Amino acid sequence: MTKKINNGADKAVYTTCRCNCGSNSQCILKAHVRDGVVVAVEPDDRYNTGVGREDEVLSERDLIKTHLQRRPCTKGLVFHKYMYHPDRILYPLKRTPNSRRGEGKYTRISWDEALTTIAGNMQAIRQKYGRYSIITPYMPNGTVERLFSFWGAGVDSWGWCSYDASRMMAHIVAGERGWDYHEYMSGSAADMLANSKMIVIWGYDPTVGSSGPAHQLGWFIKLCRERGRPVIIIDPRYSVGAEILADQWIPIKPGTDHAMFLALAYQLFKNEQWNKQFVEKYVEPDGFAKWKNYVLGKSDSTPKTPEFAEKICAVPAETIRALAELIATVKPAWLLAHWSLSRKSRGESTVRAFAALQAMMGYWGTPGAGPPLIIGPRRNIPVNASWGPPGDYEAPKMYRSHYWAQAVLLLDQVRSGELSEAEYMRRTGWRTDPSLVKDFHPKMLFWGGGNKPHASDHVVTACESANTQVKAMLKMDFIVTMHSIMTASTRYADVILPAQDWMWEEKNVFQSGAYGGFECINYCPGVVDPPGEVRPWVWVYTKLAEKLGIDPKKFFKYYTTDENWDQDWERYQKEGYHGVVDYYKKRNIVVPSWEEFSQGKFINCDELDEKPFTGWDAQIKDGKPFKTKSGKIEFYSDYIADQTNRGTGQHRDHTGRVYENLPADWGELTPLAVYENAVRGMDDPMVKKYPLMMLAPHARYRVHYLFWDHHWLKDHIYRHRVWLSATDANARGIKDDDPVKVHNDQGTVVMPAYVTTRLMPGLIVIHHGGKFLPDESGVDFGGSPSTLLGGDVKSCITPAKAANLVQVEKYQGNQK
Repeated sequence: MTKKINNGADKAVYTTCRCNCGSNSQCILKAHVRDGVVVAVEPDDRYNTGVGREDEVLSERDLIKTHLQRRPCTKGLVFHKYMYHPDRILYPLKRTPNSRRGEGKYTRISWDEALTTIAGNMQAIRQKYGRYSIITPYMPNGTVERLFSFWGAGVDSWGWCSYDASRMMAHIVAGERGWDYHEYMSGSAADMLANSKMIVIWGYDPTVGSSGPAHQLGWFIKLCRERGRPVIIIDPRYSVGAEILADQWIPIKPGTDHAMFLALAYQLFKNEQWNKQFVEKYVEPDGFAKWKNYVLGKSDSTPKTPEFAEKICAVPAETIRALAELIATVKPAWLLAHWSLSRKSRGESTVRAFAALQAMMGYWGTPGAGPPLIIGPRRNIPVNASWGPPGDYEAPKMYRSHYWAQAVLLLDQVRSGELSEAEYMRRTGWRTDPSLVKDFHPKMLFWGGGNKPHASDHVVTACESANTQVKAMLKMDFIVTMHSIMTASTRYADVILPAQDWMWEEKNVFQSGAYGGFECINYCPGVVDPPGEVRPWVWVYTKLAEKLGIDPKKFFKYYTTDENWDQDWERYQKEGYHGVVDYYKKRNIVVPSWEEFSQGKFINCDELDEKPFTGWDAQIKDGKPFKTKSGKIEFYSDYIADQTNRGTGQHRDHTGRVYENLPADWGELTPLAVYENAVRGMDDPMVKKYPLMMLAPHARYRVHYLFWDHHWLKDHIYRHRVWLSATDANARGIKDDDPVKVHNDQGTVVMPAYVTTRLMPGLIVIHHGGKFLPDESGVDFGGSPSTLLGGDVKSCITPAKAANLVQVEKYQGNQK
């Protein structure tokens, strides 16, 4: 199906990294290929070739135009080794007869047998249990949703991770749908360097979370600091970023940033330092009045003073006052509230409070002011061609993807009468017709993972207990997944399909991921041929559609025959790239031809604009109204205030557009951003039993489930440990490297301790994505924080909660 691209001679090929680390498709690698094998990888050399310190030779304009090498980080430079991983899946597999799910025993089968088995199970399960019996786990799968649309059955989930709270608030506050990134992402690294006078960051370490090629955003922050602009980082951890980039580090209790935003707003109101002209022009007045009365304490008799905030967030009142004065006088200040703040209970209110604070400062679309919602840039560049119209069936969004297992397991309680349908819908994030609960019979799990060639390793990446997910998987009649390597999740499948590596083996045009800082359009040219019987993922769906009796040309309109697949796929790619060419042609900008682009002359979007990207141009520069009902920024939601809207299924705004991240029952979500203590946070009464709050940030050398088995990034490079403050360790008699038991009502993890002074007391850190290695009782010896997540059945389900309360004690049992 693919032709060999090498005949023994070395060949240099440019490609883009698909690591999904926050730089997603930003970094460029120069791969050296010999005999169809990647033998060496170099960083980007298309700009400033041979220059190490680019800032020493570039002008300020060059820096602002980002005429820079898009160098990858360590993870990108070693990613090619995954193609040759000993656990690489090379052929379709079926679970060996009489083996148990989770044992990992599989037998090789043909593609025809695999697709016939999958289609046969889909048809049998649909016939027995109805059209709502085939589901997806975390994350939603847009491609199988398309398959379902032609087949007339199936269920998909809704919601991803990172910043779902911001996606929801983009619609509620600004009238922009959560997935229309180009409408509400704002600010850029170039804008920060060109225009900001000060930088204040909440909850983010720029040396780990990339938000640009490798750590380029962190480097731009360093350049700003070298130009005399103060940098303040507010974070519970004394991170590497706080250590090397910041002039001041302010520790704060996690989950309480909202209280600090309220106190900053109070100081702005008290000292008449808010932007009255901006608010009058762009903010809906009744909601603003409610916000002002709440902040000043007129509506609840509690002024949100710095002293009020100090009791909650543990930041001294004098520090908050000083910060408020800095923000009010050093303008424009580049303020960034990272999405980590919202990945806790009531995170949606944290997002809304910060957006309100930015509006008070007049910092929506203002050069040098940072993003009120999510950092950009994101331009409305059409990259992907259409596959053709979908079918007539629309797969219902029956549950929040993180809580797919609860959606399965709680049904028994509903049908026994222990749990009401209304409570079931609230706990699972139901987002469709309530009458369908009675028809929901989940019996087959089809892989999730978005529009990717592989499934997500949901057991360790979803914000739900791994053990709960295992219980739900064991209730399935049939499970099918697709991946390139064996993971904690694939081990429970009945059929596993081998997936291409989308960075090295797939051909695809990519617009850089919506994680901010910079923007580009790059290409993965299919650097090497896939091994074994690995097939393109779209081909797999197309052939499965055919097995189900669907015309494959309707599923993927470019398909002609299997023999012509490579040509069909390139035709699709070229047509998508024509959209990019047309976008820039309308702006009188010439971009590389397809031939030039596919050979490595990729597009640096930032250098093609006259000025750095700021966002909100339509409203702030062109004078168009916001897409809210009032046409302005709305601090108060009339829709949420109207309780008759609760529980009605799929919610729609005043124009009929679906609120894509708002569940039917939004729990304790309030119409105004009022402060409430986080459920399972440091002020929850549950601390009496579980006194430590666990955070699950990304590690420097790990991305989600990737790199845990990478032999170049183990041992002395990265040691997976539970981070514990020296204060909490001493109180428990725990020393560095002691085995400890971390537990709560969701699960138990056993792993070594790392005792540090870089954490506030009362916190622990277990880095996200660790392997799930359970013993017979479900105790996890791999150290996955997901084993400990879940349990919040009170607050709004939209935030992807990556924190929980736990207890830590010395482990006295046998080491596994």
